[in-house]
Amino acid sequence: MTNINKILVILAATATVSMCASVAVPAAEVPKLHGFVEADIGLKVNDDKLASKNGYNMAEQRSQFKLRYFPDEFAILKQWNTEIFFKTDVLIDEYTEQPKWWGPRELYIAFTPFSFADVKIGEQILTWGTGDYIFINDQFPKDYVSFIIGRDDEYLKLPSYAGRLTLSGKLASLDLVAIPAFTSNNVPKGRRISFFDPLFGRVVGAQSDRFFREPPMKINNTEVAARLYETVNSYEWAFYYNHGFYKSPVGYKNQQTGELYYPELDVYGASVQGPVPAVGGIANFEAGFLDSKEDDYAKNRLVQGSTMQYLIGYKRGFKNDFEAGLQYYIIQMLHYTAYKNSLLPGDLQDDKAYQQYTLRFTKLFANQTVNASLFVFYSPVDKDVYLRPSLSWKAADAWSLIIGGNIFLGNQDNADWGQYKGDSNVYSRLRYSY
Repeated sequence: MTNINKILVILAATATVSMCASVAVPAAEVPKLHGFVEADIGLKVNDDKLASKNGYNMAEQRSQFKLRYFPDEFAILKQWNTEIFFKTDVLIDEYTEQPKWWGPRELYIAFTPFSFADVKIGEQILTWGTGDYIFINDQFPKDYVSFIIGRDDEYLKLPSYAGRLTLSGKLASLDLVAIPAFTSNNVPKGRRISFFDPLFGRVVGAQSDRFFREPPMKINNTEVAARLYETVNSYEWAFYYNHGFYKSPVGYKNQQTGELYYPELDVYGASVQGPVPAVGGIANFEAGFLDSKEDDYAKNRLVQGSTMQYLIGYKRGFKNDFEAGLQYYIIQMLHYTAYKNSLLPGDLQDDKAYQQYTLRFTKLFANQTVNASLFVFYSPVDKDVYLRPSLSWKAADAWSLIIGGNIFLGNQDNADWGQYKGDSNVYSRLRYSY
């Protein structure tokens, strides 16, 4: 999205409330600035010599600034509990040799025009669903490069330029989201993170020459999403709908030139989460039908086919600040026979049913100032593993130190996690918050 379009979205959000103002009141208190400064380093463990730089994939200094402002200069702004929120990062990225980067992560205006309605307009983080690092009905953009190189989990989610309306009722609540400007996932492209490229038939790095065609910004390409949800007897249930595009480039416009694009996608899903009787803990179940609108019932080999996806999870806390969680995830390809018949000699064949387990262990020490964590992805289909160990120490109210790793294991270069084994890394982050 161009800077002009970003400005227009922000101006439109501000004008929506400001134009309704009529009666002036004394000026509001000046908002306080919060944020942090941080130094990060990530060193490669199994360097495959394919990325732009070898030996490391993260070396950066970051400052984040947050402002939350509740304007009451006009009566209507105070009456509607108006909030203006701004969060931005200033980044010095040694890897890309980019001296400075200034980019808002969130910039929105929120207000409550009626007791049953909340509105948020602008650049915002959107998220829903029950998965832990697994997303079925959450079709909002993600940054998987940040995830792999060891940045804070906050940077896994990318903001969307959107309008959101939440309606609260006695029986249920409803979220309605409109996204006029498409934002894609940030996926490995070879320069910083090597990956398996089917066009080459192997893991590639900086020599990758793929390019991506995103949906243009126009009325017909506006993405819409809805969530109907409520809590009944301690059980949270929800129904989801999303109309838009795949956020990753899973369609080929032209295989010979390496041109990929983001096919149309509709998602229908549901979830439930709540306590488990007798044994304790929290269980969750989530399912979704991902309807690929351009795959022609799996006859088009150049487009990601439709799938059914299922997730079941369980987590429980134990004595001495220990918590454990388990998830089982299935992706079932639909119209599999038609898909197989569409393949050409030399094409890689996906499995009919992909399975993945995850484990999370968390233990707190030293009066909860030290947090030891391990998250594991394991696929019995691809026989690959992704380990995310971390150890954080809150040395004082303002200072914290985190060390961790992203370790990929597997023998298949075309496996989801095995393809990144050359990008395994250990990292550290030192942060001062204010």
